[in-house]
Amino acid sequence: MISLERSPLIGKGSSRSCYQHPEDLGKCVKVEYSRQLKVTSEELKHYRKLRRRGISWDMVACYHETVLTDQGPGAVFDMPRDCDGAVSRTLHYYLSLDELVPDADVMRLALNEFRKYLLSHNIVLRELKPENVVWCRYEPGKGKFVLIDGIGNNQFLPIATYVRRFGSKVIGRKWATFERDLRDLYPGSSLATVLVDC
Repeated sequence: MISLERSPLIGKGSSRSCYQHPEDLGKCVKVEYSRQLKVTSEELKHYRKLRRRGISWDMVACYHETVLTDQGPGAVFDMPRDCDGAVSRTLHYYLSLDELVPDADVMRLALNEFRKYLLSHNIVLRELKPENVVWCRYEPGKGKFVLIDGIGNNQFLPIATYVRRFGSKVIGRKWATFERDLRDLYPGSSLATVLVDC
């Protein structure tokens, strides 16, 4: 059993807490504190489907295994880190800064690559939010976006998971909502203005 008692809390969502893996700095452990939503079990079904399809994990935090922790079952995922070793920060963090982010133009191009990546691998999303995406600075002045949460299909008919044509439509709708949220939720953000123009 893995003890998370002394592990740093990386973040907390609506149903799960994310901790630094106590034995591996490159991984994190997500534990549900709200058992009502069953987010993890639903999410892992989609991760297993992606694994069977042999997708590239370049822009999605890869799921490894489920372990027993002192707080219940924990799902182990890759945890993106910047080139200086710091945990990669969410897009929400950068959008909330008062000043323009130095990497804004690089991020604009990378966001377009991220959209193409989702479409090319038909990665259907439950939701796409700035809190669910991190900006991973793998070299000074270079980076990529990595999805850390939100994979799943909440459509009434889950055909989009299996048929690329329908998947592209769902991803397109989620992306349009994402861009609208960047405009509406971050009206004073210079970075949001740059990103939406991509």
